Amino acid sequence: MKTSKKAILVIIALIVALTAILAACGGEKDIAVIARTSGSGTRDAFESIVKSADGTALKDAGLMKGALEQDKTSTVISLVASTKTGIGYVSLGSVDDTVKVLKVEGVEATSANVLSGDYKMQRPFVIMTNKALTEAGSLTAATQDFLKFLRSTQAQEIVEEEGYVKQEEGAEEYTAPAAAVTGTISISGSTSVDPLMDKLIGKYKEIGGANVAGVEISKNCQGTSHGIAAVKADTAGNAIGLGSSAVKAADEAEIAHFEIALDAIAIIVNPENTLEDITIAQLFDIYTGKIVKFSALASA
Repeated sequence: MKTSKKAILVIIALIVALTAILAACGGEKDIAVIARTSGSGTRDAFESIVKSADGTALKDAGLMKGALEQDKTSTVISLVASTKTGIGYVSLGSVDDTVKVLKVEGVEATSANVLSGDYKMQRPFVIMTNKALTEAGSLTAATQDFLKFLRSTQAQEIVEEEGYVKQEEGAEEYTAPAAAVTGTISISGSTSVDPLMDKLIGKYKEIGGANVAGVEISKNCQGTSHGIAAVKADTAGNAIGLGSSAVKAADEAEIAHFEIALDAIAIIVNPENTLEDITIAQLFDIYTGKIVKFSALASA
């Protein structure tokens, strides 16, 4: 039996209506909430800064169940880049063109806005050593020389070149040691500081020349907590830890430290996301699971 044109038009109209209803009811996918794993300095800083409208910190409220926790900065970026509904947070210096950086409270994540204090999502990059060994002068000659470079004006130039906010106080010019320095240095800690440290090591080797050629520097960056643990356990005087959040009061007795840079925590989404700006309170609601769709932000 042939189907009349009128019947076909009715069926098409029903399909179109049903599609619209389904889209309205559940066509928009939930936000893919991407976070760093426990022990990350970036996560610690992010969860300390992000607060609800009534002042409750995210670290006290707790991360929502189902968040996609990543152990490296690079995996947060790649996951956001490949997930249309993804949102994450990383060091500004690590951002590439595969993701989109949001304004926070109407302020762009830039070095100038970090320095002025206008951009609130910021934290220090910290260099750490064993406090007892440091105060006793028991760090190896190689470690002491490299730390001298990390406090230098040349190191601060690298910090600025890489898009971070430099720390002027106490910086002096580094010169190569008069005699050859040898030994090993073991660096561990924050994956956010890791790319900056690569540049700093390269500059140290360049300036030090032949007299630091015998200094072997190894890196194993798996998160700030790993750097803290390595520094506390150091007995040889050759461990340097990298932190991407302020040293906690509970660790002050065992860790000597100084800030090498300030960094913005960039809030990133997929490039196809039309969102341009987000508030700290909205971040709290997303990361606690109160807001589950980006469309809810438009009416918030």
